[in-house]
Amino acid sequence: MIELSGEPWANDHMERKGIANFLTSYLDGDTRVKVLNINAPWGTGKTFFLRNWSQQEFRQGRACIYFNAWEADYSGDAFVSLVSTIRDQLEDIIGFQSDAEHVLKDFTKKASKTLVAATPALAKGILKKFTGIELSIIADIIDNDQLGDAAEKAVEELIKSNKETLATVKDFKHVLNKLLRQAAEKCATGGSVKVAYIYIDELDRCRPTFAIELLERIKHLFDVDSCRFIIATDTSQLGEAVRAVYGNGFDSGKYLRRFFDREYSLSNIDFTSWIKAKCIHFERDNMVSLGLRKRYTRLGRPSHAYNLPNSMPHPDTELAADIEITESQLVILSLANTFKPSLRDLDKIICHLEAVQSGLSNQPFHFFWAAYLVFLKIEAPDIYSTSFSGSYAGAIADLMDRYPARYLYFGSVSRSVHAIFETYIGLYRNGRNNAQETARRSTDEELQYVTTAIMEFANEFERMKLYPTFVNLAYSME
Repeated sequence: MIELSGEPWANDHMERKGIANFLTSYLDGDTRVKVLNINAPWGTGKTFFLRNWSQQEFRQGRACIYFNAWEADYSGDAFVSLVSTIRDQLEDIIGFQSDAEHVLKDFTKKASKTLVAATPALAKGILKKFTGIELSIIADIIDNDQLGDAAEKAVEELIKSNKETLATVKDFKHVLNKLLRQAAEKCATGGSVKVAYIYIDELDRCRPTFAIELLERIKHLFDVDSCRFIIATDTSQLGEAVRAVYGNGFDSGKYLRRFFDREYSLSNIDFTSWIKAKCIHFERDNMVSLGLRKRYTRLGRPSHAYNLPNSMPHPDTELAADIEITESQLVILSLANTFKPSLRDLDKIICHLEAVQSGLSNQPFHFFWAAYLVFLKIEAPDIYSTSFSGSYAGAIADLMDRYPARYLYFGSVSRSVHAIFETYIGLYRNGRNNAQETARRSTDEELQYVTTAIMEFANEFERMKLYPTFVNLAYSME
């Protein structure tokens, strides 16, 4: 069992605890569900979810086992790896009382017999030892209607072996059930004995053959009443692994449904809480504001002469609503809801943005310009390259087509994040002289971010050119 350094869910910024509590009630209330699949793309926090859920349940009186399938992939045999993890972690729970030690030894003994009995490759070797004949040769003899004494003996051994296998598996399940019940009783608090939870993580990162073998073993050898399996996967990726073994035309979805009684999709729909918790340090004295408004209000007349006083924001506008949020957090939220990064990628984006801000700390910092470039570099590197070395108008068109944009609100008009970026990249690509000419023609009717960007590119063009340089440097950092 992996221990957390603090309390479970201490860093839960995506409200996962509520989901875990819901799933616990569901699993404990429906005895038909023995295997639950937690489906989410890579990098969306499945490991965080499983580790915190398992720690919460353990501290509330449930026997829990955590198995990282990817870390065990190198061992070669899925059954041996899982049995070893179960035995070691249950031994930690139960301790070394004489009766418990006997059950643990019995579990190991039954597991070793089950490994031999339920492994076709070993069965072939045993069959050859008894008959002296390869299984493939026996098949040829049968096909040619030349079934002699040796083949008949082989068939008898197969029947006997099958009966012994069933008996061995039954014995294994019996001692596994007994061991899990003993662990459950040991963990129980307040007289409430709960079924054990076995968490399987990182299965989709394993070799296809290892992943398939582990699922088969769980389905056929670990199906007991005293435990539930929670398996975290990127199910589409796991389906690709299955097709790699069985062929592109194979229905991997139907195949995987054999192993999972239910599936829960873990989504990253709302980044707000995560961003509020993680992005608390970008507001600095040198940060250049866009001049956006974080809330819609009907009070007051906007400063821009051409704007209507009570103009409604665009339906896709990112607003602070009832939460306290800084301008930099609102910018990151709008970009996250536009580009839809995984949590792992979003964490990397914040790290890179911190590096860019540190590198440009001694000058006015255009937060939106830096943030958009970092998002674009990580989530759409092809469009990022085109923006600087191809047709930036074509890049903007690709962005609008591929990433439906969120909007930011400027009092009486909303602008999409792509449109704001177009202002910056247009000034960058058209050069200093064009920016200076644009500055001479600009009027007070421009939005604040437009005026500020024009003046900066006109007067500090070399400084504004540093942003993609620092973004490229940060991109090499993990």
